[in-house]
Amino acid sequence: MPNRIPQLVVFDLDGVLARHDTMSELIRRRLRSSAWRTVRGALPAIAWFALGSIPRARIRMSRAVGTVALSGLDGVSYEALAKSLGAELGSDPAWVLGNGVEAARRHLGAGDDVVVTTGTEETLSRAFLDAAGLADAKLNGTRLCFDGGRARYLHHNLGRNKVDGLADRRIDLFYTDSSLDLPVASLSDHTVLINPDLGLERAFRSRIQNLTVEQWP
Repeated sequence: MPNRIPQLVVFDLDGVLARHDTMSELIRRRLRSSAWRTVRGALPAIAWFALGSIPRARIRMSRAVGTVALSGLDGVSYEALAKSLGAELGSDPAWVLGNGVEAARRHLGAGDDVVVTTGTEETLSRAFLDAAGLADAKLNGTRLCFDGGRARYLHHNLGRNKVDGLADRRIDLFYTDSSLDLPVASLSDHTVLINPDLGLERAFRSRIQNLTVEQWP
C-alpha cells in the first residue's frame, strides 16, 4: 500500500481551537485595568460592533481598539503578559474547544502539515497552542512592535492578509468560523465551517463549493 501523502491542514484559532476570542480577552483585560484606556477604546469598540458586516471596517476598528488597549507597554512587558495569558487560557477547559484541538492533534499524528492562521498576536497564540498540546502546529499570526509606549501593527493577520504565506501552497483542508476567512477558504480544496449562524452559512455556501458544516459543543 503506498504511503499516505501529508496534507496541508489550516486552522483558524478563535472559535475553532479556542472557544472564545483570545486577543479580545487580552484587550478586554487591558482596557479594564485603566479608566483612561476604557474611555479611549469605547468609540472604536462601538464602531467595531456597528460595522460588523463590513470586513475592512471590522479589521480597521479592531486594530484601533488594540492600539489603545496596548498603549503604555513595551515589548518586554507585552511579551510577559501575552505568554502568561496564553498559557492560562490554553490550559483552561472552558477556553479550549476540544473538538478542534482533537482534530488538529489527529492531523499532526497522521503526519500532516498543520498551520494555525489567526488574527491574534503570535506570542499570545503560541502560548495558547503550546498549553493546549499543539506545540507542533505551525503559526501565522499578527505581529506587533512597540515604540515609546505605543503598539504598532507590523502585520495584522486578518482578512486577505491571512492569505500571505498560504497563497502559493495547495491547502487541502481549512477549519474556520469567520466570514473574514473567506479569502483563505477560496484557496482550500475543502473547508469545514464551525458553528455558523444561518447568515454565515449562507455566505460560505454562496462562495465556497466544497463545504462541510459542523456543530461543535
